[in-house]
Amino acid sequence: MTYGSFIAKSLSLVVVLPFLLTQLTTEEIYLWYLFSAIAGFQLLIDLGFSPTFSRVIAYAMGGTDVHTLGCPRGDAQGSPDWHALERICSTMSYIYMRLGAAWFVLLLSIGTLAVIKPIAVMEDGHAAWLAWIIVLISSTFNFLGITYSSYLQGVNKIAVLRRWEIITSIGSTVTSVLVLMYGGDLLALIIAYQGWLVVNVIRNRWLSRNVLGGRMKTFHGAARDEAVLNAVWPCTWRTGVGVFTSYGIVQASSIIYAQIATPAAAASYFLALRLIQAVSQFSQAPFYSKLPTLARMYSEGRRTDLIRVAKKGMSLAYLTFVVGFVALAVFGTPILEYIGSNVAFPDFLLWTLVGIAYFIERFGAMHINLYSTTNNIINHVANGGAGIIYIIVGLVGFDYMGIYAFPVAMIAGNAGFYAWYAASHSYNAFGLGFLSFERNTMLPYLGFLLLYILAVSLFQ
Repeated sequence: MTYGSFIAKSLSLVVVLPFLLTQLTTEEIYLWYLFSAIAGFQLLIDLGFSPTFSRVIAYAMGGTDVHTLGCPRGDAQGSPDWHALERICSTMSYIYMRLGAAWFVLLLSIGTLAVIKPIAVMEDGHAAWLAWIIVLISSTFNFLGITYSSYLQGVNKIAVLRRWEIITSIGSTVTSVLVLMYGGDLLALIIAYQGWLVVNVIRNRWLSRNVLGGRMKTFHGAARDEAVLNAVWPCTWRTGVGVFTSYGIVQASSIIYAQIATPAAAASYFLALRLIQAVSQFSQAPFYSKLPTLARMYSEGRRTDLIRVAKKGMSLAYLTFVVGFVALAVFGTPILEYIGSNVAFPDFLLWTLVGIAYFIERFGAMHINLYSTTNNIINHVANGGAGIIYIIVGLVGFDYMGIYAFPVAMIAGNAGFYAWYAASHSYNAFGLGFLSFERNTMLPYLGFLLLYILAVSLFQ
């Protein structure tokens, strides 16, 4: 069901993208991706609360009480602690009401400043500003709805969540295609797309209030609980810093590039990031869908089962990534040329660099998430070190390499610190060795990826 959900979401890439690239002008495509990049910054404002709350909810479902949420001992009773779950959910609502207000203010101020220059080159500036207002409002509503998706994942109702995501993703895709087929502009597409984000929040609220026999309906409203905050904050701020110094820096660099590049060049770079991020996100499904299960296994002391499930999920994730990367490398350019796209597929060097960068990132990210099942968070150190390297290499290299400096900087940061630092912690935590764990997990897929790149480079 997780794969079904990701496939349905990927329809927007396979079905909507060709219409978007042919029906919208280059300037509209450029603004579409800029809006998406800005909206993606909600991950930074989340501060890492979402994965942390999902994890502690999973602990509570495994029987961990509030006072041991911050350091589960692996001896939980196995049946849910409903009182702990209620206190977690009340605190989660309390926090997200305040984060949502902060997100709205940041979009209204800094976000608006970032779109002033790009909107100025639009033929219909009034429609573009209206589109931005819609993004601002719907993005805030979507942010407030994170509580429901965190709850559903934490109580291990992922299959139910993904089943409904398939339906709404198909609805979003069909609506967007119809808008573009019948001559809709950027504003019409924004209305169609953002409208489904609002539907998603309403859907997740309904699901949350009906799973587990409607348990959430009996919970008290938003309230600050010091015991829960003390349990989640040490992990949260570390995760938040990690997201800021990894995803945040990459997104910020693309927004900065959009201010200085031509619309055509910026649109091509945004397309490269959008495609590789889609491949990366799709490849997350086999492993990330198991995180609540892994957290519960850890709280119950089932270490052998935990490693077995983790290895299987990682292997499938690498396979999915490599297949997606190669498929786009082979068919991307001819498909875009065939449909008459207004934006070119990234050249082979740029595509290769972003592919290697994101493969290394997947390796490190999965090991960080494996290690985080122990409720010890190292994101702030891993991503902080990688972020420093990224900034240095990106700033120094941009004058010499231009746009290629960004993926080269990602490779330097991920390979130079993030990946090995993350992996070493998960190996040590579970008594694993690099070769014994990766021989049949990561290395075969890395080898195939490098062989493909070498073959194309030699015979191109």
